Amino acid sequence: MDNIIVAGKKTQLDKPASDITKNLWLGLLTEFDIYQFAMNGHQLLLLAAKESVNYSPLQLSNIADRIEQSVQIPAVFYFSNIPTYERDRLVDKGVYFVVSDKFAFVPTILANRRLSNNVIPTQLLPSTQHLLLMHLQRRSLDGMTIKEIAEIAPYKYSTLAKSAQQLAALGLAEFKTDGNRNKLLNFIPDKCELWERSQPYLSSPIKQSGYIEESLNRGVIGGIEALSHYSMLTGEDNPTRVFTIDESKDLKNELSKFEDIQRVEIWKYPPVEEEGYVDRLSLYLTLRDDTDPRVQKELETTINEMPW
Repeated sequence: MDNIIVAGKKTQLDKPASDITKNLWLGLLTEFDIYQFAMNGHQLLLLAAKESVNYSPLQLSNIADRIEQSVQIPAVFYFSNIPTYERDRLVDKGVYFVVSDKFAFVPTILANRRLSNNVIPTQLLPSTQHLLLMHLQRRSLDGMTIKEIAEIAPYKYSTLAKSAQQLAALGLAEFKTDGNRNKLLNFIPDKCELWERSQPYLSSPIKQSGYIEESLNRGVIGGIEALSHYSMLTGEDNPTRVFTIDESKDLKNELSKFEDIQRVEIWKYPPVEEEGYVDRLSLYLTLRDDTDPRVQKELETTINEMPW
């Protein structure tokens, strides 16, 4: 390849500099065609698999992390075509990629941005939403570096860096270098104001939900039972159980849309758990469209009583 189309612009591809390739491992050089390109002042490596090998999103994420540790340059994977569900899996793992001239998910282009559309995305990445809700509820992340956040958050450095960039682009935080050349994440100081300003970008964490015919005693408690824990609402006979995508591999194919004994929710990100229950703000996002006025009343009370 001589070039690729990114954000509607033709971008020149070059061979990587020798000081880069000498720091990459032989297996990588054997399995991928590797190019170097610049975009908005950033140097990036483009990797195109030489053969039709199906690498999992986790494998690609590990490869990208190893490359960045070796040469301090982010890796972007090239696909001529890829199903939407595979794109979603790559995004969940924080893998940067380009699909022909149709779609891009790279550090300098905000998450899930269509290449024909220059509008800032209106929905936070799962990792970004988790980071924001962690800051609002569990502990302040203000003034921390990405390396420091990576020690307490369930995401890799590269994923968190992308989330910090998205928060900054949406005006919810600043991500700037201090006098010691450390990049620090600084949120809007007032947490209540931050919550209000983030509303247009927040979404329900539920990726899939349904029922199974047996009761479960594992998983974080969510749904109406969790709301009853935080309010005066009557709970469920059998508590809703919440799992992440990775935790639910043995469940997702069993889920039925027909009401049964056990309700299960599969979330896009890990809940900021509070004593075995999903966190208040994520819970609010799962139930804010519920039409039951009792649920809406208790949700409003729960938010109003938040210890910002």
